[in-house]
Amino acid sequence: MTSLPFQAAGSRSSPLRLGALQTVALWVLIFSGWFVIIEPAPYELFFVVTAVLFLPAGLTAVPVISPMVIFLLAYNLSGAVALLPVLSDHAAVRFMEVSFYMGVTGIFFAMLIASDPLRHMQTIRNAWIWSGVIAAITGMVGYFNIHGMGEAWAPLSRAQGTFKDPNVLSTYLIPPAVFIIQDFLLAKARWRLASIVALLIILAGVFLAFSRGAWANAAASVLFLFFLTFIVSPSLKARSRVIFIAIACAIATVSLISFALSFEKVRSIFEIRAVLLQPYDAGVTGRFGDQLLSIPMLLDRPNGFGPLQYHYYFGKDTHNVYLNAFASYGWVGGFSFLVLTLATFAIAWRVIFTASPWQYHAIAVACPLIFTMLQGVQIDTDHWRHFYLLLGLLWGLYAATMAARRPQAVPRE
Repeated sequence: MTSLPFQAAGSRSSPLRLGALQTVALWVLIFSGWFVIIEPAPYELFFVVTAVLFLPAGLTAVPVISPMVIFLLAYNLSGAVALLPVLSDHAAVRFMEVSFYMGVTGIFFAMLIASDPLRHMQTIRNAWIWSGVIAAITGMVGYFNIHGMGEAWAPLSRAQGTFKDPNVLSTYLIPPAVFIIQDFLLAKARWRLASIVALLIILAGVFLAFSRGAWANAAASVLFLFFLTFIVSPSLKARSRVIFIAIACAIATVSLISFALSFEKVRSIFEIRAVLLQPYDAGVTGRFGDQLLSIPMLLDRPNGFGPLQYHYYFGKDTHNVYLNAFASYGWVGGFSFLVLTLATFAIAWRVIFTASPWQYHAIAVACPLIFTMLQGVQIDTDHWRHFYLLLGLLWGLYAATMAARRPQAVPRE
């Protein structure tokens, strides 16, 4: 007889209580993502608590996610080797500690989702939407300098809130926006008015962060969501709903942006940020010039420059996650991260177009993840908590999809 984990003698309710506690811990963990202005953030504490609750019973180690595990391990071990010559640089040591931790979170979420995709995805979606609303509100409070919070929550005159960078805030808000829009596309939105208000708040946060990469990411993610939902919709009625909502969203977006630009403070920053190339991008010593200059140097350095050493050579960060993979983690780390990205693109395509009870979850996760990975060509995303969360979710959904497609063993008579 197989005993259930944590089930005390004479008590049949312990596993149920554990399951409820796990769900609460997971919800709190995801929700806490809105407050990461300090390190370690509450997210780190709640991750440890959640992992402890799930590790004894609730995770599934499956071979399907082994490529992600292997590539993340090679990526970080290569970075550890590249760290050896600069061990005296405490910031570099801290950088690699965070890298290992981020990799662990990605693997944890992949195993978690593989174990019970529908239950855990619903919890994560709900918590992330609530977290996104709070994060967007803090960004707007800072941007409009409410109660003097502008200096702390919008130091660059861009909505930043309880994040260290407006670019991170704005990309963090994209998945919950996608979740809400998808609920409308699939007629799953229960509280429509509340969902619309939440969506408007989140989109306002994305816009007022004035991140060009996030704007492109958000637009592409939503358009891809519409396209994929239209393709996989089973009926003419469902496809008609997608078209109607797409038109309504386009009209609403244009109207809201026009309204926002009627304010001088918003319009003045928008005119600066909407330019494709900023002064710090162009020129021999600009961002792109430095990136080109670094490539021949990296070809002579199998271990790269070392973690966080790029700025000692060029006075600024790489602003390209793939170049940074080679610069900070060496050749092995760079190729590992690149192959991981390509493998993730491949499984995204597979899980998106494979019918399953969680196919719509896969679409909602893949849309922002794909374009966040593409956004990596203009910003460093390797230490974004929500990048590893999305990465783990997609690989977990892929593992669950492959397990569901596997023929069940027929017991012998």
